[in-house]
Amino acid sequence: MARISIDIPEKQIYSTDLSVRISDINFAGHLAHDAILTLTHECRARFFHSHGWTEINVEGKGIVVSDVAIVYKSEAFFPDDLMMQLFVDNVSKKSLEMVYVITHKNGGKEIARAKTAIVFFDYAERKPCPIPEVFLKVLI
Repeated sequence: MARISIDIPEKQIYSTDLSVRISDINFAGHLAHDAILTLTHECRARFFHSHGWTEINVEGKGIVVSDVAIVYKSEAFFPDDLMMQLFVDNVSKKSLEMVYVITHKNGGKEIARAKTAIVFFDYAERKPCPIPEVFLKVLI
């Protein structure tokens, strides 16, 4: 089986610190794959909040996550402190990719990379829409 590869883009737009919660641990005793997806959501929500937006209201437009990829690099355990870096890539008229790099806060060892494809969405019209200009300006 071919491995998924997630490259780190040049443009970092945000970073935040998080901790591994006991509920993030799986039966093997380490950070679970579904918890990594939850951590990406937390990071993305904090990024939006830092600009006064929500994921359903950037000048009246929201987002939809259209696909997800996760690549493990090493283990993390309860209650490790993490740093999450958020990058953007492949910006088009209506969509972009958000790339998340999760590392141990102490020592910087990489734990995982994740990527979410984000499509801007007009919830009133129930269809994709252009990325709002105010959002694009943050990416410059």
